[in-house]
Amino acid sequence: MKRVFVFAGLALVGGAAMAASPMQGMKDQAAQPMSMNHTAQAMTATATAVSGTLTVSGCWIRSLPEPTPSAAYFIVHNSGSTVAKLASAASDAYGSVMLHETTTDAGMSKMTMVHDIAVPAKGVLEFKPGGYHAMLEKARRPIVVGTSVPMVFSFDSGEKVRASCEVKPATTLSR
Repeated sequence: MKRVFVFAGLALVGGAAMAASPMQGMKDQAAQPMSMNHTAQAMTATATAVSGTLTVSGCWIRSLPEPTPSAAYFIVHNSGSTVAKLASAASDAYGSVMLHETTTDAGMSKMTMVHDIAVPAKGVLEFKPGGYHAMLEKARRPIVVGTSVPMVFSFDSGEKVRASCEVKPATTLSR
């Protein structure tokens, strides 16, 4: 019930802001950087923050020279009362992003592509070297150490979480 009131309040505030814009004319709209589009984006971000139970933090990328794949590591937080399943990850900076798990058996490490990774209810799951990670292949632009790369994490519930991932040198072993 609380979410309905919060969203309704946001809709009223956003609606009032949008109602003023059409009356200003095209010339005035071009001069106003905070247009209807910015208002709608702010409303969407606020609504997601209020209703979402999933967050991603501590995202970083171990950058390796092309054509060697790089890897992204991060922590998924689930404040919900049910298990969440991470279905995929994506980034405009890479042509291919796959979820992998590194396992060791009889002293041999291997990577396996995985789907629907369970994040426990009221819990966290850390993607870290030697475990789960997002494999990043086919960089579409130079990936420079010290910059950030945006990523989108999609869950089987349909929820999407955006994160900015810091690019770190190849020698980095942890956050």
